[in-house]
Amino acid sequence: MELNTLLEIISVIFGILYLVLMVRENIWCWIFGILSSAITVYLYTHVTLYLEAGLNVYYIIAGFYGWHYWLNHKIEDSSITPVVNWKINYHVITLISCGLLSIVLGYIMDNYTDSERPYIDSHLTVFSFVATYMEAKKVLSTWYYWFVLNAVSIGLQFDRGLYFFSALSIFYTVMCIYGYRRWKKTMVTQSQIGELPEPVR
Repeated sequence: MELNTLLEIISVIFGILYLVLMVRENIWCWIFGILSSAITVYLYTHVTLYLEAGLNVYYIIAGFYGWHYWLNHKIEDSSITPVVNWKINYHVITLISCGLLSIVLGYIMDNYTDSERPYIDSHLTVFSFVATYMEAKKVLSTWYYWFVLNAVSIGLQFDRGLYFFSALSIFYTVMCIYGYRRWKKTMVTQSQIGELPEPVR
């Protein structure tokens, strides 16, 4: 077995553990996410998906931030960080600004690098930055963003020969549904005990 294939399998295993623990709101998810992303940086660079590689550097940084945030923002007398909502106007601003930035970044990558699928790559990268931040803050609608992002990633990764990553994205897409339902249940519980935060920007 080639080294890159072995690394891809290891990264996938860590990625699965990350998502399962994320859905279950277990803080240890961030450790496996950091490890998975570290391996992925190397693999994406190898297949010239530079924005995806850079995105995974951000995932590593976000992993440390997520760990710190979840550790220091727990519900009183609980090990769980509260689930929150964003107001609709912030989603509108996010979609428009990220869409425009993705087009500009895609143009740059298309004309000044040898990046494959630059516009798809740029959209996935920009929107994943926002979705990861939402995830760290435990914003419920992060699961909507990740459902679309993971679904699109399936084809991109398959196209670049990253078949294990493509299979992982299929798993991620399906798990987004379960993740949303699980976090929604947590939010309902918070509401019932009077610990539901106000919607935030």
